Amino acid sequence: MKNYKAFETDRLYIKPTTEEDAEFIFQLLNSPKWLQYIGNRNVTNISDAKTYIKEKMLPQLYQLGFSNYTVIRKEDNVKIGSCGLYNRDGLEGIDIGFAFLAEYEKKRVCL
Repeated sequence: MKNYKAFETDRLYIKPTTEEDAEFIFQLLNSPKWLQYIGNRNVTNISDAKTYIKEKMLPQLYQLGFSNYTVIRKEDNVKIGSCGLYNRDGLEGIDIGFAFLAEYEKKRVCL
């Protein structure tokens, strides 16, 4: 895969989501708040998560150079959430979105 922009802060790595993140994406997309506020994406297993990444996230990355990013805590390399810029059908302009696993919500993070 072409090298796409990744970001680093004092505490976080923020990198484009790839198929290697499928287990995390499966967990995130099935978290209670994702289902409540974003909606069910019918990702019922890790294989579905890989397909979701390939069909929904990577095409925008390849076309526009930005998409969904996995947020990783540096201290222990744990994937804690996602953020990104999204070109959504029906919206004029680019949308900003984010989601974190419940255990990492409301944590102080310096970007």
